Amino acid sequence: MWKETLPPLFQRQVADSYERCAWLMGSVSPDQSVGGDWESVAEYLSAVAVAINRDPACAELEVPSDSLDIGPMPEVIHYERLAELMHPDAVERLRSAAAAVARFCRFNLSIAPDEIQFAFLQGLASREKHADLAERLGYSQRHFQRILADMWDQFGVENTIQGLSYVVAQGWIAVPRK
Repeated sequence: MWKETLPPLFQRQVADSYERCAWLMGSVSPDQSVGGDWESVAEYLSAVAVAINRDPACAELEVPSDSLDIGPMPEVIHYERLAELMHPDAVERLRSAAAAVARFCRFNLSIAPDEIQFAFLQGLASREKHADLAERLGYSQRHFQRILADMWDQFGVENTIQGLSYVVAQGWIAVPRK
């Protein structure tokens, strides 16, 4: 159905975007008030990404790793064909779950770290030296320091110790044992 409706590159970008969202949702443990909805939305995003990536025409396409921009919308999207994939009750349940997740995120969650930030955080938690971590991840020390400063600002903390304490408390990373 996706093949008939959307161009392969667009599909692949949608899949990458959905996969990243599902991954980010998996890195957060929401409270019980939204747990079922959270899981439904994450499973939906993941299932769509898997389905698209199983298509050889999409799986073989290269999408720039630094781009989550889905790009221009195709001129024609056959929504009626996409709608055939879901029962009306399922559509309404997914719409309701997505709305509950969006409300919860707006009022309860900080922005979770992205993959680059996770790599930085894991290295810091492992007590890797800043210079070594920056080099290993392909950043200059200056750029590394800017990313750290932006990340601490994003989390509302002032330094590495507070930052690591915060992300551990959020359950985003675990500090490795010695």
